[in-house]
Amino acid sequence: MKLPYKRLIAALALIPALSVFAADTPSSVRIGIVSFTQGGKPVFGGIPGRVIEEGWLQQELQKRGVTLEWQALPHANAGPQINEGFSNNGLDFAVRGDLPSVIALAGGVPGKLVVPGGSGNNIYLVVPKDSPAQSIADLKGKRLALHRGRPWEFPFSQFLASQGLALKDFKIANINPQVGAAAVSAGKVDAAVLLSEAYLLEDKQVGRVLWSSKQGDTDWRLASDLWGTERFVDSQPQLTQLVATAWVKASQWLADEHNSAEYYRFSSLAGTPQSVLRRDDQGDPVPWVQRWAPKTDAQLLKHFAALSQYALDNQLISSQPDFSQALATRFTDQAIRDLGLIDLWPNLKAQVESAR
Repeated sequence: MKLPYKRLIAALALIPALSVFAADTPSSVRIGIVSFTQGGKPVFGGIPGRVIEEGWLQQELQKRGVTLEWQALPHANAGPQINEGFSNNGLDFAVRGDLPSVIALAGGVPGKLVVPGGSGNNIYLVVPKDSPAQSIADLKGKRLALHRGRPWEFPFSQFLASQGLALKDFKIANINPQVGAAAVSAGKVDAAVLLSEAYLLEDKQVGRVLWSSKQGDTDWRLASDLWGTERFVDSQPQLTQLVATAWVKASQWLADEHNSAEYYRFSSLAGTPQSVLRRDDQGDPVPWVQRWAPKTDAQLLKHFAALSQYALDNQLISSQPDFSQALATRFTDQAIRDLGLIDLWPNLKAQVESAR
């Protein structure tokens, strides 16, 4: 039977639209991750490491003719590289710390928060082994190594405020944690704000942990989230959902403490001994399963409001961004529903159910 003329015209009109749709499907999904190098190759730990080990995301993208590209970023200048990648279409997704994200949004770098991070990583205040300092008050007016504008600045500043202190009470050396660790070892600074490498200094008997975020508020941690470019999230919702689901799947797997040994194994491939990784988690007041729970929208809005105010007060930004416009956590909510995880993380249950 011949199609009526009008139906034929309508059918022919669909052909260009379908061609455009096919052309709009990207050939790859590019995810930027801060990584360490081992044997000349980048190594990823945490959630990205699990996503890579499992291989589910790569397989699902391949079914759609899309390749998965991991772009390794150095610790020293990951923030600027992510901002450049988001601005010039060089990246589609990246794991980025909270303070760098505020600075990026305030600077006009478009982005969407797709999967919120968990409770975050601990930070440490380390002094030389023979330092007479017994508290942060003993370091007032001393030389302190702190990499400014990075995710650990805000939680450390919150700790200082709880002690009636501020960054202006110290002589700040703006250097990254790796250089800061070396400076502590050589006695070039009186203290340094570090990550888990603090335990390496203790093992070498050149440093001593004076304070850690385990002793403070559970919000005093290094927080990071999975961000996507505004362009990609808006134009590729199905692929964005795959990435979000892979991230939540990895979080679910990591939240099972029976998998902790395997987690420490692949995370240690970057060169940090398993003993250090385990000590980083010992004595943590946040239960293991909750460590991997994504934050709720309410938690995010409260946290980023305080963080934006801090950045403004410290002249890291000139105006506060509207963070509510950057939330794309609907992909996380959908992943939790699809994977049947509504009861795994009670803090998210009300939000996920109300978003149906």
